[in-house]
Amino acid sequence: MPCRLTATVPIIPARDVATSAAFYRDMLQFAVKHIEDEYGIVERDDIQIHFWGPSGIAPTASNTMIRIEVTEIETLYAECAERGIVHPNAPLREQPWGLREFAIGDLDGNLVTFFESLGRG
Repeated sequence: MPCRLTATVPIIPARDVATSAAFYRDMLQFAVKHIEDEYGIVERDDIQIHFWGPSGIAPTASNTMIRIEVTEIETLYAECAERGIVHPNAPLREQPWGLREFAIGDLDGNLVTFFESLGRG
């Protein structure tokens, strides 16, 4: 039987791992699974995000981007909009590639795009 890839885990930069993990906990309902000075892990459903730091990223922002597939994107979008974390250039919208998506920026400027298939073709 051939090898099958089953998951991916992004590792994103953080100026302060504990602060970044708390943002994902408080704003996106991730559970904090592990924290130490230079490494952290948060988890929600089947998704984990790892943080490394202090990363040395510029005070302005990281340029790291990750994408997370979700169900019921309207519900998540409403929660993020209520918390004021939707990226101003990335509100919920249909894309020509068959997805609905929106993005948030975290405290370090990492861009997290959430997407759901439109179910076409």
